[in-house]
Amino acid sequence: MAEKNALTRKGKEDLELKLQNLTEVEMPKANDELNFARSQGDLSENSDYDAAKEKFENIKAEIAKIKYILDHHTIIEEVEEEGGEKTARLGGSEITVLDLTRNKEHKFTIVGSVEANPLEHKISNTCPVAQAIIGHKVGETVTVNVKNPYKLKIVDIA
Repeated sequence: MAEKNALTRKGKEDLELKLQNLTEVEMPKANDELNFARSQGDLSENSDYDAAKEKFENIKAEIAKIKYILDHHTIIEEVEEEGGEKTARLGGSEITVLDLTRNKEHKFTIVGSVEANPLEHKISNTCPVAQAIIGHKVGETVTVNVKNPYKLKIVDIA
């Protein structure tokens, strides 16, 4: 049985848009480049053909990957919290933590591994930080279990 990929609604929409762009814009363009390079004659020493073929195959692979993810996903639903206390969770709001070792704050959102992007402050639900804080509330201190464990205090869940 295929493993389900956790996606937020926004993450699913982003993948659908990317798939549409790849199939409707990038793939036809790459196909045209490949056909033009093929028309240049001897393919054994045609670097344009090799580059066009590689680009075409990469786009084809990316399309297959996105289709697989979209065919095997589960949506992370936003959940209304009762009682006013927010809990750190997958697909939830932005979380602010204080690294008690370095006395430095970090902000991020926990998403499925498909959407993870540290440059956008989106961390995977499978990473040690996410594993440590999921299910905990503002004010709680958790230990991140890595080679050199450290403690994080949950400062805010927006």
